[in-house]
Amino acid sequence: MEKRRFSFIILLLLWSLAHLQAQWDDPPGQYWAVKGYFNPSFAGETEAISATALYRYGWTGIENAPRQFYLTTNMPFEFFGRRHGAGLVVYNETVGKLRNSLLAAQYSFKKEIGEGFLHIGLQAGLYDLHFDAGSKHIFEDSIQYRKGTLRVNPTEKQPIDLSAGISWTGKAFFAGVSATHLNQPRFYTQADSLSADIQSDSARSSIPRSYNFMAGYNIHLFHPLEIQPTVWVQANRDKTLVMATLRMEYNKKLSGGASWSNDGYAFFAGAVIRDIELGYAYGSHTSGLGKNSNGSHEFYLRYNFPLDYFKPKRQSHKSIRLL
Repeated sequence: MEKRRFSFIILLLLWSLAHLQAQWDDPPGQYWAVKGYFNPSFAGETEAISATALYRYGWTGIENAPRQFYLTTNMPFEFFGRRHGAGLVVYNETVGKLRNSLLAAQYSFKKEIGEGFLHIGLQAGLYDLHFDAGSKHIFEDSIQYRKGTLRVNPTEKQPIDLSAGISWTGKAFFAGVSATHLNQPRFYTQADSLSADIQSDSARSSIPRSYNFMAGYNIHLFHPLEIQPTVWVQANRDKTLVMATLRMEYNKKLSGGASWSNDGYAFFAGAVIRDIELGYAYGSHTSGLGKNSNGSHEFYLRYNFPLDYFKPKRQSHKSIRLL
């Protein structure tokens, strides 16, 4: 039943495929590693304290190419006999000397339903904006032949950013929907000031509200090999991204696979070394601004702490009566 449901959802979402253009959130190829960034309801989904860091060096070969850093941490906890989750998100994106940063807190309510859990999550954070990420464009430098330079419209603003999501996780299947940038934070930019002579003109802009759907299934072929297909759809008012991933995992220690999207494709591999999970991905872009680049590189690191890791350990002692 779950397999049929997953296949139907994938076909339905692939039908909605549209051409990808420049967008505010440039998606990482290993999106499943930081899925809590796109849906706060995944906070506390496992029975451990989880911390993940992902670094993406996008569009190599282009001057001022964007670089992104994601840090997500989350943990489950109980309060008044109910299960909950809490998380923290840190995000940085740089273009040249300009930087956008987000610091956000997450909360999720967990309720057991059937053989899994229903999660309802909220996120509230503060953006520190210094450029309009939706204004990215390639400027062809005639002096430096065939070398493009990424340009953006700068701004100065610290708006509040809100997100919400809902998901269901079971033993082998998960699915979730979310809305990020719910309040569509608004700001003013200096229109094309990095390449224009007139820098006094300003334009009103906003971070577009985005809708995300993510689902995955864990197929046990034979021990210890598993196949984990995943699909992610991100859409806003005029852009849609569809990404399908096939990931294989061997003995919970080695992994690898490939992803396809309407922006290009990516290949990745990973390993678990002494409880630390490492991953690398290379992405090639066939459309959008990235097609003029030499591809993108990603690295991520994850570590899961047991829930009792930070609890004080009981010290053994002997009774003086036995001495």
